[in-house]
Amino acid sequence: MREFEILEKFLDFAWAQISRGKADKKSPARCPTFITTNNHGYPRARTLVLRRSNRESDEIEFHTDKTSQKMLSLEKDPRAGIHFWLPRTQLQIQMDVIVEVRVGELTLSNWKNVPNSSRTSFGTIPSPGTVIQKSLDYRQLPDQNRFAILICHIKLIELLHLGAKHVRARFMKSQQWNGQWLAP
Repeated sequence: MREFEILEKFLDFAWAQISRGKADKKSPARCPTFITTNNHGYPRARTLVLRRSNRESDEIEFHTDKTSQKMLSLEKDPRAGIHFWLPRTQLQIQMDVIVEVRVGELTLSNWKNVPNSSRTSFGTIPSPGTVIQKSLDYRQLPDQNRFAILICHIKLIELLHLGAKHVRARFMKSQQWNGQWLAP
């Protein structure tokens, strides 16, 4: 049973789990929940695949179709939330992020690394979220011009470990990631 009494070790453990999400396709950290708000101000959550994490630059990265609803949300407000639930380690990770969107030529090197079978996710016709008459009334045509990279600049990380004794902490970039314990 894991217990956390040192803030830095708690954050180190969380980052190790996040990093594992990119390296291990079976890790639940590979597919966190990404939260924005819709046109009416309501939260909208969806699962995305983690494409990169970098603790030194305080970033994590996802890919999306630039005509998706989340892109419309991010144009209005670049703030988003990310939620990881890791059942084996009983760890919840929440992040507040500011999303930088990259499209066009800036994405060419990344696009070259997207497997052909995955490229169909970027170019659905009609655009994702459009009302269609039947469940399969769409086409998937890979289109690099529809490929977008979401670079999430992490501003806050909150951790909750549900061990025998629950442990919770908050870490903020504005405080150089010096954490503070919170009541669970």
